[in-house]
Amino acid sequence: MKGGAHQAFAVRTMLALVVLAAVGFAAFLLLFAYADDLRPAQNGGTHALSTSAVGFVGLADLVKHTRGSAQMVRSDADLEDDALLVLTPPPGTDPEALKRILERRKGLSTLVILPKWATAPLVGKPNWVRVVGEIPPGMAAAALFETVKLTVASAPGAPFRTASGPDLETVYAGADDAALAVEMKSRPLMIVADPDLFDNHGLATRAGAERAMEILDQLAPEGAIAFDLTLHGFGRNPNLLKLAFEAPFLPLTLCIVIAALLAGWHAMLRFGPAALPQRGVAFGKRALADNGAALLRLARRRHRTGERYAALVREAVAVSTGAPSGLSGDALDHYLDRLDPASEPFSSMAARAADAPDTRRLLDAARALYQWKRTVTREHR
Repeated sequence: MKGGAHQAFAVRTMLALVVLAAVGFAAFLLLFAYADDLRPAQNGGTHALSTSAVGFVGLADLVKHTRGSAQMVRSDADLEDDALLVLTPPPGTDPEALKRILERRKGLSTLVILPKWATAPLVGKPNWVRVVGEIPPGMAAAALFETVKLTVASAPGAPFRTASGPDLETVYAGADDAALAVEMKSRPLMIVADPDLFDNHGLATRAGAERAMEILDQLAPEGAIAFDLTLHGFGRNPNLLKLAFEAPFLPLTLCIVIAALLAGWHAMLRFGPAALPQRGVAFGKRALADNGAALLRLARRRHRTGERYAALVREAVAVSTGAPSGLSGDALDHYLDRLDPASEPFSSMAARAADAPDTRRLLDAARALYQWKRTVTREHR
């Protein structure tokens, strides 16, 4: 630039900013699409991915080693699978949310393990929790308030809480015939009031693990067992943005990205200034003539213009040769016929132009009139 002035930003700096902005936007889209999958599972909750004392990862591992697999339910579509679904609602679960899942599970085996312990995270150990007290039995049963009439009891000195109700029957009893696991008479919905029968704390001993498997064998003698994660916020709901980064739409997304890169590269390497748009109708007499010719061509009436062209030639030659001012019509044509006795008479050429049946014959007659005009007006000299 003149005068020692410098550009505000160098070309490389601008390119770097554009690249960083594009990468940042792509990273934002990926993180937004996979936010549910990237959410940390080790949060000390009461779910099958938690390694805390109140979690159930030990039960999931035990099922995996004894029955071959333990499914993790992350989407609403998988809630209707035939496997026994284990629901571990955390304290304060919305009864409506639990009811919606149970409504979808009508006729399918479902096990609900109610919460018992009120916990708080340990400082410096986010995967662990410390017990701050017991949840009152009435509050623990509140999650099933809209589904079943249930009473949770905790007898003094008893190791586990029990469950009872008018529409419930015992499917597993403890040493003192306490109803540790009950089932509704009208549907395959089983309820365990004490989570210590299945949580990591309860499975810390061999006896606890054997008792848990004994209860599961009683509740689900055979078949797969699945653990719900949707109540704990680990669901994978349908995401249109996520589909763009997965098969079968991933190739289409890559093609769009490559096309955008090529378009940007082409814009950067454009040669010369951008072409300005031209007027639809140009200025001047030539533009009017061109537009008139175009209209005649569209109307297929070009061969009907011969008479007017002959009239123009008549007037031009009459003026150029000094024809008497009083001559007109046939008298003027007779005068023009005598200007060049060696050539075809003007009247004959004018008649051919006026009666031309097509464009080719019109051009032949117009060409003859033009050459005759040049001859008699001495334009060829």
